[in-house]
Amino acid sequence: MAFALNKSASEDADRKPKRSPLAGLFGINARAEEEPDLPEMDVAAGVDRALRRTLGAAAPEKNQSAQTASNIRTALGSIESSLYVIDRVREIIEQAYEVALSANDTQEVGARALLAESFDEHRLSINSLIDAVDERAATLVGKNQRQIDVKLGGKAHYSVSACRLDASPKGLNINPPRDAFATFDEIAASLEELDSALQKADRAANAYCRDAQFLIAKLQDEPEAA
Repeated sequence: MAFALNKSASEDADRKPKRSPLAGLFGINARAEEEPDLPEMDVAAGVDRALRRTLGAAAPEKNQSAQTASNIRTALGSIESSLYVIDRVREIIEQAYEVALSANDTQEVGARALLAESFDEHRLSINSLIDAVDERAATLVGKNQRQIDVKLGGKAHYSVSACRLDASPKGLNINPPRDAFATFDEIAASLEELDSALQKADRAANAYCRDAQFLIAKLQDEPEAA
């Protein structure tokens, strides 16, 4: 299944130090990424640096308004926070997948029932995670998520789409094992749901990285020569 193909890469990633999911978009080079004590990067600080470079070179009449810069900072903060949440959601999906695989290799019905309970605990922990996210992430991945419209000045605006990431049918659609993994068909169905959930989370992460790249570029745009 698709999940199995990504497992080894995920394990390698777990051994690397955590840092901001948007750090690479602020120009961190490959050598710096290999340093063991690399601190996490704050999006706001990166945006501030981008603004200083831009405003220092731009003519006053070409500078972005403070309100536009603030709008972009707010959107980038929501994107970064959402990417951290997605990373955690992926970890929980991986754990649930391991449980389901164990159930698939278990012949004893009682043992599978215990594994089904563990699977459902992981499923519910996704809901708990989403319920507890901060306001920035909740805007994009929470139960009451909404699209962010970033005003870029004048009539221009950029939309960042929301993606609900709880375990409900409106989110990742991971169902509880109602028959306690009594059949292998139910286990197979759960594995397929986890594959689909992982793909949805990855699509959201990729989309938010593209959104961040665009918004950062808007801060760094040089004005055209007069």
